[in-house]
Amino acid sequence: MAAQIQPILVTIPLSPRHPHSVRTIVGLSVAAMLFLVMGGGDLIALLIAFGFIVQPVQAVTDKLIRWPRQDRADAEALTRVVREYFYNAPAVDAKGVRELVAKRQLQVNDDGGGQLRLALTGRRKPTAAGSRPEARLSFKCGDVGLMDFDRLLQNAESDPPVRRATDRMRRPDTGAAA
Repeated sequence: MAAQIQPILVTIPLSPRHPHSVRTIVGLSVAAMLFLVMGGGDLIALLIAFGFIVQPVQAVTDKLIRWPRQDRADAEALTRVVREYFYNAPAVDAKGVRELVAKRQLQVNDDGGGQLRLALTGRRKPTAAGSRPEARLSFKCGDVGLMDFDRLLQNAESDPPVRRATDRMRRPDTGAAA
């Protein structure tokens, strides 16, 4: 029987998402305005034309390099936050972060039938690093086999009470009479 844990509200570390590069749009619009105001044929017009060439390159760089890196970093940070509450939850990948941002909810299944659900609530909580979105997390533990149980126990040993209990079970009882 799978145990369902009640959903909890937690702030999650997601970077702000923009469907376009704000830098590119601002740069192109400023360059276009300066080109119209200054006119063509002089050194300033040549520099503005150079800006028209650099801005699309910057947009492509954002789409191919910066945004995937940001998604991977957000996935790692989100996995750390989820594992603070559910240590045996499956990891969230970059594709899952993109799905969470687009659909405002995410479901990640693991091999043993476990299921992690994340849903953005639409509220933002203020933190020291700015405001962060709030999400509702719930995790249903799947069927745990012997190999999975060993992995869960190894992960749980980072908790001091669990570590002390397993150490007590593993050491031979020296005070008992034979």
